[in-house]
Amino acid sequence: MSIKDRLSKKTEGLVVPAKSESAPATLRTGPGQMLMVNSLMKESNAKVAQLEERLKEFEGALPVRLIAAENIGASHWANRSAQNFDSAEFAALKEEVANGGGNVQPIKVRPVKGQDGLFEIVFGHRRHRACLELGLPVLAMVEEVSDVDLFKEMDRENRARLDLSPWEQGRMYRRAIDEKLFSSQEQLAKELGVDAGNLSKALKLAALDSSLVDAFASPLDLQYRWAKPLAEAMKADSEGVLSRAKALKDNGQHGLTAKGVFDVLVGTPAKDGGMAIQLGGQTLATITQSGGEVSVRFAKGSVGGERLNELKSILEEWLKT
Repeated sequence: MSIKDRLSKKTEGLVVPAKSESAPATLRTGPGQMLMVNSLMKESNAKVAQLEERLKEFEGALPVRLIAAENIGASHWANRSAQNFDSAEFAALKEEVANGGGNVQPIKVRPVKGQDGLFEIVFGHRRHRACLELGLPVLAMVEEVSDVDLFKEMDRENRARLDLSPWEQGRMYRRAIDEKLFSSQEQLAKELGVDAGNLSKALKLAALDSSLVDAFASPLDLQYRWAKPLAEAMKADSEGVLSRAKALKDNGQHGLTAKGVFDVLVGTPAKDGGMAIQLGGQTLATITQSGGEVSVRFAKGSVGGERLNELKSILEEWLKT
């Protein structure tokens, strides 16, 4: 029932019927007028109370708007590897965004100082990249935040979504320390609320020689627990480790898993089915076993021409024994 209908019902008998449709009705008494005014005030107060309750649901929420993807840039602190956008996970995200006509879950951005209409990502780099590649505008929350707050929010979002690999995380932390965003490793761990041990391992991964990182099929394969052994191997025999890393990069991993590559680098036989045959610090062949079958893969250029016949003869004699 409308306010008008309820008011009419409450004041029934207190008004004089209008002489014509255009003539307004008048109240007979002063009390009648007061009753009408009080009723209207109660109705208004009830409406205001309802609106206030609804507004509480949005208290603290940021305004969301559509922004052209090309007007949004990656954060200065982001260290996401390009291979992150070639993964099956990103392909699935991109398909989801395409089917939804855009990103249903907003990203967060901040305005770029001195450049009207341009924004920097706080978090949501992959959702932005998906929209950019699909030619769709980006649904985004806009807020002015400091560098420190941006870094903390981006890190919190990445860890909640398990978006970044240990190596990428380490590079992001290293940049924050190098550029004095945080005064020390201890302050960084405290401010972010992260495990100090994992933070230390991530920083060690980020500090690895690029040759070691390139030995893996992808830097995203590096794991926290490998940071200390790789660093110790480099300290004990950097020449040997770098030589093995170069051989892996130049000749390929020969079907080795990331754990197998790690084992080769630190100089231990791979426990996941692969053994490296090394000479002069270089991996010349790898022996792998799977389902009872044994395979030997030779590095490029290590066997050829007449040596193939020699190898055949050796294997024949060996198999007779």
